[in-house]
Amino acid sequence: MVMIKMKKFKLYSRLRTWLNDTTIQDPVNRQMAVPLQVILIGFLAILLIAAILNIMIATEIPWHSILIRTALFMLLIGAPLVLLRYGWFRSSAIFIIAIFFVLESMAVTSSPSLRTIAETLSIFTLAIILAGFLISQGAMTIMFILSIAIVTFGAVQTQEPDLREDNLIIAINFILLNGLMSLFLGRFGVILRNALRTALERESELKIEIQVRKQAEEALEKSNERLAILHEIDRSILSAHTPYEIALGALIRIRTLITCPRASVTLFDMANKEARFLAADYDGKVDDIPESPITFEEFGQHVIDKLIQNEPWSTDEITLESYATQLDKLLANEYGIHAWLSLPLMVHGQLIGALNLGHGRGKSFSGKDIEITHDIANQLAIAIQQANLYDTLENELAKRKKLITQLEANNAELERFTYTVSHDLKSPIITIRGFVGSLKKDILEHREDRALHDIERIENAADKMQALLSDLLELSRIGRIINTPVEIDFTKLTQDALEMVSERIRSKNITIKISSDLPVVFGDYTRIREVMENLIDNAAKYMGEQPSPLIEIGKRESETETIIYIKDNGMGIEPQFHTRIFGLFEKLNPVIEGTGIGLALIKRIIEVHGGRIWVESEGTGKGSTFCFTLPNGQ
Repeated sequence: MVMIKMKKFKLYSRLRTWLNDTTIQDPVNRQMAVPLQVILIGFLAILLIAAILNIMIATEIPWHSILIRTALFMLLIGAPLVLLRYGWFRSSAIFIIAIFFVLESMAVTSSPSLRTIAETLSIFTLAIILAGFLISQGAMTIMFILSIAIVTFGAVQTQEPDLREDNLIIAINFILLNGLMSLFLGRFGVILRNALRTALERESELKIEIQVRKQAEEALEKSNERLAILHEIDRSILSAHTPYEIALGALIRIRTLITCPRASVTLFDMANKEARFLAADYDGKVDDIPESPITFEEFGQHVIDKLIQNEPWSTDEITLESYATQLDKLLANEYGIHAWLSLPLMVHGQLIGALNLGHGRGKSFSGKDIEITHDIANQLAIAIQQANLYDTLENELAKRKKLITQLEANNAELERFTYTVSHDLKSPIITIRGFVGSLKKDILEHREDRALHDIERIENAADKMQALLSDLLELSRIGRIINTPVEIDFTKLTQDALEMVSERIRSKNITIKISSDLPVVFGDYTRIREVMENLIDNAAKYMGEQPSPLIEIGKRESETETIIYIKDNGMGIEPQFHTRIFGLFEKLNPVIEGTGIGLALIKRIIEVHGGRIWVESEGTGKGSTFCFTLPNGQ
């Protein structure tokens, strides 16, 4: 039932639309044409049904005569319908009234007695009414006069007195009745047309008002959608942490707010005149963007000249512009982007970048689009600048934290250094002072042999103090005095270091194995050679009583770095001393020569180069492996 009702409603709606779809300009006539068309279509249907019934029932009349007569009548009724469809309302009305008038006039003039056709005189009345309603009051008056003339002529045309008298009575009744009706209908027709015109004007006003209200509601709905998207952009900006996240989150939502196939954010380096693409979004996909910056000329100097004045730049067809860059042509040919809109990203009156939107061929950006995008660009510029400031502040804080940590470590090391130096320097001084006293006594006693022994002990203490002071001076220079960093072939450097300690290696009959794939590193050649000299010399000194002494120099790879190692099969180091040995004046075996500063010196050199050093050993008698890292040749 519901489906049937819906189909009936659709059919009725289509019929009403068809009936109203005429070229009649006057709104009143257009409304009156609708029922007139319905009446004419009804007459045509009646004539068609009557013809079918006559052909089926009336056997005495030939069927072709019925068809011819029906065709003639349908032609007469169809003509005004055609005139209505083409917008000829008055012509159609006159045609209809003329048909009624002519047919009734023929009936009146052909009949001697009006009484026999009195019932058909209402056709004149219908013609008069139609003239008043469809045309005008003047047309009704003319039709009334013509009808009186025809009826009067029909009344007096007979020669029989009784019949003429009867005809005159009927004619007078017709004239009186139609005269009164014409007076009433004339005024009523004017009122009706005016009322209908007023109603149609009010209907038109209501339609306009409804349309305006619909437009207002649609505008309000779009405004709410835009506000919601702007709110999402605000939230995405606030929740993002990096300029890239801020830009990408905003771009995805901007393309929802302003439909366009491409959007991007560009940052400008005004000092170097370079542009760098921060983020781009193309049809909902994050577009690949070049990491390296491009010059202002490659980006478009004309665009930047406009943006720097805090004004938007736009074009509807970039390929027609004389200043189109290779980048513009590339985006037009490969991505189909021909129309562009660029908004400045301004912070404190300074241009830091641009928000760029792209459209396809034949499309352009409206003033409303520019207004909305300009607001978003202002938000975006502030957010990006804040993120950059935050990153700068974090980096600065990280640097300061690192410096504070380093300062604290240096202070702790200085405290240990002061204590240790005061202790280790005191020992040779006490020795010197003690033997100076002995020397005086021996001289007074003329004991030259003991005096020479005292002098030798004093010289040894002085040499020890000199070596200690030299190492301390060397340690203090590291990080302050450094040679120009260069690429270092580590194989050659190792050979040079071995030359410096060759005497100790030969004296202990140590076998040296050097890997053939030592890397190329970057640093101070002299300092790195000192590292290798000290590590190889230490390996030789702490070899112990090993019958087959061996030192291996090689490298191994980790996931992130290359590690260089010096491995020996000597005395080894217990795990609890692995960190301690890199401290100042730390000697695990006081009998073996040295000041105890060597490994601290090595550690400082490696750390100044940005590397790290450590020792690997399973314990006493199991050898040691000293490992360190350095920046590679890149």
